[in-house]
Amino acid sequence: MDEESRALIEANQLTDKQYNDFLLELIKIPTSRAPIDGQTAGLCFEFMEDTGCRITETLHIRKQDLNFKNRILTVIHPKSEKQCKCSKWKYKDEYTRSRILESSNPNCPKCKGKGKWKKPQRTTFTPRLTDRLLKYCETLPDDESLLFPVTRKTMWVWGKKAGVNAGLNIFQQKEERLIEGIFLHLFRVLCSKRMIKDGKYDDYKDQMIATKLRHSFKEVTDRYTKIDINYLIGWENKTYGIELDYLR
Repeated sequence: MDEESRALIEANQLTDKQYNDFLLELIKIPTSRAPIDGQTAGLCFEFMEDTGCRITETLHIRKQDLNFKNRILTVIHPKSEKQCKCSKWKYKDEYTRSRILESSNPNCPKCKGKGKWKKPQRTTFTPRLTDRLLKYCETLPDDESLLFPVTRKTMWVWGKKAGVNAGLNIFQQKEERLIEGIFLHLFRVLCSKRMIKDGKYDDYKDQMIATKLRHSFKEVTDRYTKIDINYLIGWENKTYGIELDYLR
């Protein structure tokens, strides 16, 4: 088995050539009737790998959510939900630690009476994409514009087809089913593995990855060793270069 095949099968990892082959095949797929062109479709997949965002989070990102001065990205539609301050919760029973909603404000502008809401989270985008993201954003009509106005299904179909055309024999075995071909969560995985490789000499590598991917911290000690987003920005500037024009 060659090195590339081993990387795919054993680690759900792509070599630089495989990743570039995938992007080259991807930009050929969208037609003139598609909501975005091939270059933008490629940028969307690169955006997921660069930011570590999930596909649903990525498709909710607006132009105004990118701060090009400090490279902070606001994720307005994260996967997790937070309990709203307007709500009260109680234990479901005396045997478990699960809670159920007791009351909430039906007029609350955040949770709309549900008791939970998707509190915005923050991560970064690196200098690797800054120039192209800025130029692309300048083509969008207003700050409320979605960066990538496509559906999850569309991205899934395009990713699958590009993976086949690029000859990527990749799969993901989940608890209940086997997913063959490119899967959208792969690009969040690639972000993590890139940081592991590029940050191997950094003492705070694991904490940086947790901050980048917006993982919650369960242990008390994790909270004390948590790296803030400023450290992450500094590491990315040092590792991937920085365009000073964006900081003026």
